[in-house]
Amino acid sequence: MYYIRLGLPALILLVAMLACNLQFEQVAPPDEAQTAVALTVQAAVTTPSVATPTSTILASKTLSASATSAAPNETTTPTYSVPMLIVRESTNCRTGPGEEYEVLFTYLAGKKLEIVGRYDPGNFWLVKSNESPTGTCWLWGQFVDVTGSYWAVPSVTPPPTATSAPPRAPGILEWNFSCSGGTITFTVNWAYNANNETGYRVFRNGEQLIELPANSITYTDTFALTADQSVEYYVQVYAPSGTANSSIMRMRC
Repeated sequence: MYYIRLGLPALILLVAMLACNLQFEQVAPPDEAQTAVALTVQAAVTTPSVATPTSTILASKTLSASATSAAPNETTTPTYSVPMLIVRESTNCRTGPGEEYEVLFTYLAGKKLEIVGRYDPGNFWLVKSNESPTGTCWLWGQFVDVTGSYWAVPSVTPPPTATSAPPRAPGILEWNFSCSGGTITFTVNWAYNANNETGYRVFRNGEQLIELPANSITYTDTFALTADQSVEYYVQVYAPSGTANSSIMRMRC
């Protein structure tokens, strides 16, 4: 009996040790297995798809914009064209911007000229001119059209207004007179030495007889006088800048 009491505990221990070392496959009951499969399928079906985070999209756009702005800046060069002037109506080209300047040439409608300067206060344009001694002259903008890059031409200070000298006195070429019945007939011829005259005046005894147009060169006067009366004549040229008299011509019948 003593042997049996000692051997039973040892036997139980041995069986327990053997049981721990053996591998057993645990099989779920049929109902539990079906339930697990169903839950797995349902989870696969109902699991929402993962959307791309908004921050990722924004970051992508930001990087794209940065890459575009990082491109080298392009320099735009404005297109330049020669400034030109087209005469719309016949107009005078002068030595300066205004009527007080001398007229060099009159351009007809349709004439094209290159602009080299401007004078804004009076709306005048300085242009290249083959007809001008200096190679340039001034046109009033009222009767012209401008094209090209006229805004790029420089502003030019106008030349000083020329002070015109008085016209040169006429040169007497010939004069003569005749007396008949108390009447004197006087004729004079002169050379016009002026190129800026407005006209001529003929004087007798200090009084004006007549006013003649520019480029006149002769005049005849008939005058009744008493015996032994002398008479004198002279010719005067006149212009806005002044006057000049010829030599005096005296006679007696």
